[in-house]
Amino acid sequence: MQKNRFIAGFVLPLLVFSSMMIKAQEVSVSLEPSQIFIGEQATLTFTVNADRDATIVFPVFQDEMHDKIEVLHFGTQDTLASGHENIITITNRLRITSWEEGFHAIAPFTFTIISQSDTLLVESDPVLLEVAEFSIDEHTNLKDIKSILSAPITLAELKWYIIGIILLALLVFLLIKYLRKRKPKPQPQTIWQKPEVPAHIAAIGSLENLKAKKLWQQGKVKEYHIELTDILRHYIEKRFTVGAMEMTTSEIMTALQNKKDLEESREDLQMMLQLADLVKFAKYAPSPIENENSMDKAFEFVRKTKTEVQEPKKPVPIKESEDSNPVNAQHSEDNEDEQPPKSKE
Repeated sequence: MQKNRFIAGFVLPLLVFSSMMIKAQEVSVSLEPSQIFIGEQATLTFTVNADRDATIVFPVFQDEMHDKIEVLHFGTQDTLASGHENIITITNRLRITSWEEGFHAIAPFTFTIISQSDTLLVESDPVLLEVAEFSIDEHTNLKDIKSILSAPITLAELKWYIIGIILLALLVFLLIKYLRKRKPKPQPQTIWQKPEVPAHIAAIGSLENLKAKKLWQQGKVKEYHIELTDILRHYIEKRFTVGAMEMTTSEIMTALQNKKDLEESREDLQMMLQLADLVKFAKYAPSPIENENSMDKAFEFVRKTKTEVQEPKKPVPIKESEDSNPVNAQHSEDNEDEQPPKSKE
């Protein structure tokens, strides 16, 4: 009697509570439709019911459930309200397909439900997917695939092309107009490019301008020697037709070694060029006397090697004699004819 009371009072409520707990933590699976043709799609839905405070861990789905079922879309998890306050429902929908006919079983998936009191591993039920091939009636009149029909082009479709062509033409027009305005103006000729200016006149004028700048007096020694040697190179190029602007010092001296006009000034020219090279490339600091000597030697070099320009001689007027004047000659002939003949003695 006491044993029956114990079973009725303790064991039976425990079994009822346990069954309710197990039922609360459940996983269901559905497949819609369960029968498809090859290449068609079906929706595999997993539904999990668990306590509101529980943590549900879904299995990791792969691209292929096995070699005959392919997962096209994994979907997202949706949380739904259930009929009980303490229970939540979470669903996840997968879109699947198959390319082989037959019956393909989808194995159970394991879900982990973690609650405050316990951790449960709940498996879903296996489901079966039936894949059928397309049946073709042998007596069916099969028709070939039709080609793509071309629809007439409307103005609404062409308007963007027309607008694009107009904008492109406008852009090209503006670009050409801008480039024409930006066309560089011809630079005026330098004194070295003017053929009517003799080489020594251009050199002496340039040296005078350089001297007036007083560059080395302002500490600009390098600029001073660069401008000085550039003047000499321009002068040599125009006077002796040697490309001195593109030559080194040794190349200039080699090119001028056969010039007889430089016998007295060759050594001074070499000293000026070499001093300028030391200043430009070796950071040599010449003394004020060396700077002045370079300017004086440059003037002297130009004066000794300049070409004398001879002014054209003016034509001397020739005085015409009376005999050369045709009028006078005719007059004298007339006088001879008018003279009376001499009488014979």
